[in-house]
Amino acid sequence: MIGVGNRGKSLLTQVLKQVNVRVAAICDIDPQARDNALSAAAQHNPKSFTEYRQVLDLKDVDAIFVATPCDLHAPMAVAALEAGKYVYCEKPVGITPEQVDSVLKASRRAKTFLQIGQQLRYYPTMRESMRQIHELKTIGTPFVIQAQRNSTPPVPGTERPRPAWYDDIKRSGDLIVENAVHNIDACNWAAASRPESAYGHGKKYLPLPSKPAGTAFLDGFTVDYIYENGMNLSYSQLYLHPRSLKELRGGQWYYVFGEKGTIEINSGTFFPMHETEPKRFFTPEIEKARENATEEFFACIREKRLPFADITVAATAALTAIMGREAIYKKRMVTWKELGVQV
Repeated sequence: MIGVGNRGKSLLTQVLKQVNVRVAAICDIDPQARDNALSAAAQHNPKSFTEYRQVLDLKDVDAIFVATPCDLHAPMAVAALEAGKYVYCEKPVGITPEQVDSVLKASRRAKTFLQIGQQLRYYPTMRESMRQIHELKTIGTPFVIQAQRNSTPPVPGTERPRPAWYDDIKRSGDLIVENAVHNIDACNWAAASRPESAYGHGKKYLPLPSKPAGTAFLDGFTVDYIYENGMNLSYSQLYLHPRSLKELRGGQWYYVFGEKGTIEINSGTFFPMHETEPKRFFTPEIEKARENATEEFFACIREKRLPFADITVAATAALTAIMGREAIYKKRMVTWKELGVQV
């Protein structure tokens, strides 16, 4: 386990529940985070490290989990792949086109594989919604996606401190790359394509006076994407969502509009074009089923198969978010071709 802070601690908890998996090493430069992880995994008696390359030298380590700050994902993933390890890498796989390209090339050379932490792809509810769109053709031909991820800012003076790297856009990649990449990947999945162009706008709205995009971590943006198959996505994210708006549509949703109607992915609801009542298609079993990304990672290693959220998913999601960010920063349309990465 390389990186056992907030997200890494959660991954460690999941790994410790897996059958026939032993945590051999814990690596983090934060002594408190490292000690907490060592205590949590005490029954496995893992070794302790502050230098990740020492972990890669361990012969009894088959797989590496990378849950470090975003700017470190790519170099660590590349090094782990080159060391012959299987890699579970937290999203995003990179925060620049060059970083994404480096992991793509390392993956193509490796005998192992990389699974990206786009865990929405491992939620049974999400999979059922995508089955309704792609396999069952419930909405017929899909045309347009509208998606939103909003959240409520804390009451002034009650903010929990965030790690310094998170607010440093040169380390996190900014809100759209660090955070929205989950939702954007879900939209790519729904579109069954990748975007060819993007245009957007955003800024740091609070606290006043607001700051232009590219100078501080965004708290609001909207990006429009046109996909290679002709679909359109309008994606918006705001850190300005009043709690009283919950009673309307909530803060996070994905609507996929098609010739026969619309599906809202999160709720599993189909809205027929010419009927007045929506229809729910999630069964109780699907709603109760859990996300299994970590379990699937080890299953893929044992069964010698590639993960569903593989390097192509990883690269496409990161590059889509990066393209949106650059469109916001440059205040113009940015194309996939400009990124210069062959996926």
